[in-house]
Amino acid sequence: MFPPRGRWPLNYRRLGRAELGAIACIDFDPDQLERFFDPLADIIAAVRHGLAHTLVAIEAEQKMIGFYALHPDRRDADCWWLGWFALDRHQQGRGMGRRVLARIMACFRRIPGCRRVRLLVTPDNAHAIRLYGRAGFRRIGETATDDLILEAALPALPRRTNVRRPSSHTQHARQSCRPRIWPVPHEVREIAIGRGPPPA
Repeated sequence: MFPPRGRWPLNYRRLGRAELGAIACIDFDPDQLERFFDPLADIIAAVRHGLAHTLVAIEAEQKMIGFYALHPDRRDADCWWLGWFALDRHQQGRGMGRRVLARIMACFRRIPGCRRVRLLVTPDNAHAIRLYGRAGFRRIGETATDDLILEAALPALPRRTNVRRPSSHTQHARQSCRPRIWPVPHEVREIAIGRGPPPA
């Protein structure tokens, strides 16, 4: 039994291409999945074929309870995209979304050069819009399919004057949220919560 309000330790793990299918074991609300997301098979295919995509599993008590994707914007080196942020339906309403989103934004702040984060959300997903608004996201436009484009500006990191060697625990935590940047050309895809990347 999980403690109330989602206070148990969480683990974040980058999923390799061979284990992307594991997201199908998460218990999603079928109505939410149909209204706000792409089919899981389409998400898996998009991540598998998007060489710059990083899919991160969210785990609690050695069980996967959610996932999200990261992707750099090739058109704008200062911008990254957050996509398909999803949680098990039993974890919703416990403050888990705010907790995980705060951790995701902290990861973006550690990406060199990342100054803005964008995502897509369907206009009728009021809960997600409210969650993102509290995290500093503001509407900057919409796609041809009427999904809203939200953006959050990241403050520049202060210069470190007292540099010390990080512990092995700190190094592991940094590696778990550092996306792999593939050194090959790729199509730009705007990945996002909602119905996923619009057509290129």
